[in-house]
Amino acid sequence: MDQLLSFFVAGTTLLLAFLIFANINQVNTKSNQWFGTFIVCVFLIQFNDLLEKTEFMKTRMPINDFLGLTDFIVAPVFYFSVLYFIQPNRKWRLKDNFHFAFAAIMLILLSLSVIIEVKQPPTATDIKNAAVIVTVFNVFFCVQVIWYCILAYKKITFYQKNLLLYASNTTAINLKWLQKVVICVLLITALWLIDIFFRLAKNNVLFDHFASLIYLVAIFFIAYYSLKQKEILDLNQQEKEEIDVIISENSNPENNQKKLIPDVDLQELKLVLIDMMNNQKPFLDPELSLFKLASQLDVSSHQLSYVINKGFDENFYQFINRYRIEEAKKMIQDPKMQHLSLMGIAFEVGFNSKTVFNTTFKKNTDQTPSEFKKANLVLV
Repeated sequence: MDQLLSFFVAGTTLLLAFLIFANINQVNTKSNQWFGTFIVCVFLIQFNDLLEKTEFMKTRMPINDFLGLTDFIVAPVFYFSVLYFIQPNRKWRLKDNFHFAFAAIMLILLSLSVIIEVKQPPTATDIKNAAVIVTVFNVFFCVQVIWYCILAYKKITFYQKNLLLYASNTTAINLKWLQKVVICVLLITALWLIDIFFRLAKNNVLFDHFASLIYLVAIFFIAYYSLKQKEILDLNQQEKEEIDVIISENSNPENNQKKLIPDVDLQELKLVLIDMMNNQKPFLDPELSLFKLASQLDVSSHQLSYVINKGFDENFYQFINRYRIEEAKKMIQDPKMQHLSLMGIAFEVGFNSKTVFNTTFKKNTDQTPSEFKKANLVLV
């Protein structure tokens, strides 16, 4: 039963790796290559564990040690997959190689141990010391995974926050699914740590079955979210440079205090922007971005961001969705629009997610769309 579960987990992991590399939706190519490599690493870890469990390999062989090197590259590989999801056009840097330095050192030491033959049989002390070393390396592996997961989660959180500076709809381009994967990896690592310290898998068959089931559920969880991912917003070079400046200014309060344009010009641009929002209603475009609106106003996205931040004390996401909510309120109150459902109105005003519409509406009006509609029907 235990081996059957392990075979199933390993097979499912390998299939998932194949599907990610195949990239059927043809999205986020480079990041999916890294993410697929991460899943292959997970497969090799499972496969190595399976070799040690089966009758095929009763004693530890050099192949186990070489496959064990995967333990020391799986975390940085996962971290780089996150980096490439956030920055699809990211270039490889020389310092990036240092993330794999420890694995490279271990590869050299293992290769030397194979070349140098030790003829005398290991003593009881040698076996005991080897067990201690294995435990230390296992703990190091878990700590490394946790550390890289924390770094990855911080990167994703920073990315999510910055999306609000230039996107009016983030449903298709956010990385919440990847945050869930990070949490999933952390939970698996916690399970590994418990097993390392208490040796439950070797002494308790039920725990081993439970762990295998958890791994299987985790693989299905990762598969579900990774295969439904959308294309990350691809910006041209000029847009990326402007966004980098905007992000830097928003991250640094001192830079944020600097005047990009004179106050007189700020007020003039603010009035022009309000006029456009009221008459042309560009917010009805669900794909409206800071760059699109800036081109319509014939100003730089940097200037537009400054006007919205300083003139309205909002970021781009808040500014656009505030107008969408106001338009939605008018449509809900309009007797001619009673044929539309609340979701239909949400789509009409530029939202592409029911959850985002309900959350934003509640935040702006202290009422859900349904509550607002009922209150206004009573008044009518």
